[in-house]
Amino acid sequence: MGLFWGFIGVFIFSLTLPATKLTVGHFDPLFVGLGRAVLAGILAVFALKITKTQLLPFSILPRLIVVALGVVIGFPVFSAYALQHIPSSHGGVITGILPLATAVAGTILAKESQTILFWMSSIFGSSIVIFYSFWNQEVSLRFGDLFLFLAILSASIGYAEGGRLSKEYGGWKVISWSLVLALPLVFLISVFTFQKDDLDAPISAWLGFLYTGVFSMFLGFFAWYKGLATSGIGKVGQIQLLQPFLTFLFSAWILSEKIDSSMISVGGLVALFIFLGRIRFKNKRIPT
Repeated sequence: MGLFWGFIGVFIFSLTLPATKLTVGHFDPLFVGLGRAVLAGILAVFALKITKTQLLPFSILPRLIVVALGVVIGFPVFSAYALQHIPSSHGGVITGILPLATAVAGTILAKESQTILFWMSSIFGSSIVIFYSFWNQEVSLRFGDLFLFLAILSASIGYAEGGRLSKEYGGWKVISWSLVLALPLVFLISVFTFQKDDLDAPISAWLGFLYTGVFSMFLGFFAWYKGLATSGIGKVGQIQLLQPFLTFLFSAWILSEKIDSSMISVGGLVALFIFLGRIRFKNKRIPT
């Protein structure tokens, strides 16, 4: 069931980059990144109120702040800036290293052990992704990739810490309280970055914004954190290997972006190396 819930989360997340791409040409990137958190935060307040959920222990406040900085603020803002410079399909390739980053964060934060083969495969897989990123000759793509790597780093930490907390308190409560915690800050920034002309943005931009707020920032985490808590951060995190390919399909369908053979080849190689890294042999793990 953990893998099932993880797949539901990945399916929802795979539409995030194409949906964000619909918005960045019409709204300020900060509003795109944090405005969705305002929408999700309002939904979280209603959810907590309706279910009469009690406050989580004050002792875990620093951990909730880590989750909020990672998935509520860091990933949305950095990915919005990245998509000003790169196609969402290209972003799907680079996010192919997110499963690796999540597993590393899980090893450090949750003390999950990994095999030697895993780390060897991770080095090769990550090298392929980085090579692809810098192989493209357009300067703007390289600049956008920097923001995307920061987004991946933020998400991996937020995923790992959120997965740990979800084992104790439940995934929907963790993401809801993280959103509520960040709500005053993201609301203030969103108000200052919202422009009157934004009201004239096309319906497609607003639909993309609504999707990222309701699904990517809120409902998707219900399934994702439930999966991480049920079957392990590293194991479930590998389901994200499917995310680049789903993003390719959605980018071609929604944005009419061209999907070339190099993107598919890179995505396939990354998936192969990280899948190899999931093979486990007895007594071959590196102790944590």
